Amino acid sequence: MTDMQQDANSTQPVGDSQWNGFTLEQLRMLRAKALLRREVGKVRINTVIDGMRTRVSDNGLRGLMFSNKTIGRLKAADYVFLGWKVAQLLVKARRRTR
Repeated sequence: MTDMQQDANSTQPVGDSQWNGFTLEQLRMLRAKALLRREVGKVRINTVIDGMRTRVSDNGLRGLMFSNKTIGRLKAADYVFLGWKVAQLLVKARRRTR
């Protein structure tokens, strides 16, 4: 049974087998729970977005692609290799579109 069904069943008059819906108090509680869930979701999304913005502003474009540990371990040769691989992919994609 869900919370809504339990709440509704707990306020039923004894001997009444028909459920007549939610009371005004129950509707208010359900609405408050829904609003709280929505606000928590917004906060989570904003936290993720702020973290991404911070990484991008601190590390530029590479902050989006790699974690801070990875960025610290990359050497110049790694950047050259990655650039070479990306260039190869772009050339292959260009040839396919022609």
